[in-house]
Amino acid sequence: MTGDPITPERCDPPAVTMLTGDGAAVELPDADAVQQRVARWTADFPDFAALLARHRHPVLALRRFGVLCRQSGDDQRAIEAFTAALSLAPDEVWLWRDLAGAFQGASGFDLATCCARQALRIDPTHAATWLQYAVLAGNLDHDPLAEDAYRRALALDPDLADAHFGLGLLQMKTLRFAAAVASLRRVAASGDVDAVVSLSLGHALYMAAQFSESAEAFAQAASVAPLSGHSLQKYARAKTFAAIITGDLAQALADYPALAGVEAEPLRDITRDGFALLSAYGYRAAALAVGKFRLAHDPGDPVQRHLNDAVAGRAIDAVPTDYVEAYFDGFAAGFDERLVGVLAYRVPQDLAALVGRHRPAVARMLDLGCGTGLAGEYLAGFGADLVGVDLSAQMLAQAARRGSYRALVKSEAIEFLAAHPASFDLVFAADVLIYFGRLDELIAAVARATSPDGLFAISIERALMADFEILPSGRFAHRESYLMSLTEAGFELVERADTALRLEAGTAVAGVLLVFRRK
Repeated sequence: MTGDPITPERCDPPAVTMLTGDGAAVELPDADAVQQRVARWTADFPDFAALLARHRHPVLALRRFGVLCRQSGDDQRAIEAFTAALSLAPDEVWLWRDLAGAFQGASGFDLATCCARQALRIDPTHAATWLQYAVLAGNLDHDPLAEDAYRRALALDPDLADAHFGLGLLQMKTLRFAAAVASLRRVAASGDVDAVVSLSLGHALYMAAQFSESAEAFAQAASVAPLSGHSLQKYARAKTFAAIITGDLAQALADYPALAGVEAEPLRDITRDGFALLSAYGYRAAALAVGKFRLAHDPGDPVQRHLNDAVAGRAIDAVPTDYVEAYFDGFAAGFDERLVGVLAYRVPQDLAALVGRHRPAVARMLDLGCGTGLAGEYLAGFGADLVGVDLSAQMLAQAARRGSYRALVKSEAIEFLAAHPASFDLVFAADVLIYFGRLDELIAAVARATSPDGLFAISIERALMADFEILPSGRFAHRESYLMSLTEAGFELVERADTALRLEAGTAVAGVLLVFRRK
């Protein structure tokens, strides 16, 4: 669904045209049209004639008829019945809610949302109306409006299980897995538990790395109906990872195929994802056990070798170049979708915006560690002379498809900088320093490659104690004071902004964006 969020200001009052997102419209009928509908339905539908005879006011008969139409799957006639009733009683909340439900059944989600909002304007004290509005707003992908409505429903009725459930699903959609677990557990605590609730809780617990509890939730769902597909896969993974955490890696991997059955995945995939999850969520001993298992089966794997060193906390001054090349060659095809779509990555555009405050145009630009060229479209706005450098041939191939670069070069960063003295008016390094621990050589190389008065734009992950530290992710974090001590001789800081670099293990990674000017 597309379109702007439907707010009170966009909802027209009763008895006037309400527009859908594509320009179609519906009107509440006037008195003559209502009389014609009543006469026609009285003649054509014995059920309606009986309702009209039973109820003294036609509003009740029209509403009951609309409900019968919905139950029989005739949402369009239900809409006609409810709009006719609303023409006679435009301030009846339950009629607006009925009409919203009918539009929803007919896939008119924008009109349905508008009707639910009108019900709230008349009387905002019903939790069920807020719940209806939340569901409809969610169908339109208006997540902030939906979340606010779920919370308003719960403020009016803290035990409303459907609102806790809807909120939990929304929190999962927005990658807030710990919050989703809390919401879904409220549903379970209410006693209103079925297989769908248990499955949803199992998935949320899995994504929050609460593997033992996740397996229990999946098992509860399996007691109602056998698990299959994605749910069976996650159950088997949860059981396996929980067993690995207890220290029995060999037995956990031996038991996995029977747990997963027809959905069993290759052990290399299970151990790869298990290592990533266990290390990201702080299960270092378990992660290292998995990492050693993987490296024993592929001793030449530079990616696993470096990640094992990182998880073990070994002293490292820089990420090995063979790791960078192998990791990003393997990651290139799905890099943009995962980093931007899943991990909420915005560093290139945010860092480019800081540059734009100082230079609307730049003659010669270097995108250092350009990757797939995510920054290219933002840097291209400053000028046409943009060079991209990266170690990964596959990432460079992706960048070439964007058409933003004058040249793309496969090279190690410091080597390239050393070969191009005073060649760039902007050196742009988004998520580059995270692959260097000690920065003195890199900063010196950037200083030599940057023209007088040129800019150096970077991002860092924030370290609190040491000048730099290797993280379980295999990346480096840096203390800002360490960076400033290295740049003070050749650069002047002109912009600084705290930021969330990406999501990791469901949590924002704290970082800093900085722009320096060459002295």
